[in-house]
Amino acid sequence: MKRCEVCHQLTDNGDQRCPRCGSPFPYNPRLSLFSETRIFLILLVLGLVAWRVYESLPLLPPDPAVCSQTSFNRFKKIVVRAHTDATNILAENYISSANLSKIMTLKREAEALPVPACLEAAKEDFVAYMEALYYSAVLSAWNGYESATLYVESAANYLNALNAHLDEVKACLPDCP
Repeated sequence: MKRCEVCHQLTDNGDQRCPRCGSPFPYNPRLSLFSETRIFLILLVLGLVAWRVYESLPLLPPDPAVCSQTSFNRFKKIVVRAHTDATNILAENYISSANLSKIMTLKREAEALPVPACLEAAKEDFVAYMEALYYSAVLSAWNGYESATLYVESAANYLNALNAHLDEVKACLPDCP
């Protein structure tokens, strides 16, 4: 920030004239290059790039040896990301075979996920949830909307059971059986 010598108003370093009285500021190359607005925009862009890189990193699997808060949080993040990816696919107007294979890939990744013993019931509900979403997408792709509602209802039931199991595990951490 710099102060006008005529009216004593504070202005941005990048301003060439005072916004109040219009008097010109002397040129100072050290101040003009680094205005607060430019610094803010650069920090904003760097923050967005860092956030995008962080979101694109693959999630670490939970540690199957111990039931800890870290394993619980990692499993929950994997569930949330898979749920978001699957529901984004289901929200499209046209469900292609490539989209169906993405949902099946999410299900297979859920089956192969190593989890501690305390999260085993939640993993089973997660796999069943992904399978119900897959079959509802298959039926929706073939215009079987009425029969797909049964799978959507069962997917909702599996999701509720998954959340219930996660709540039980969260309540007993770190001494879960």
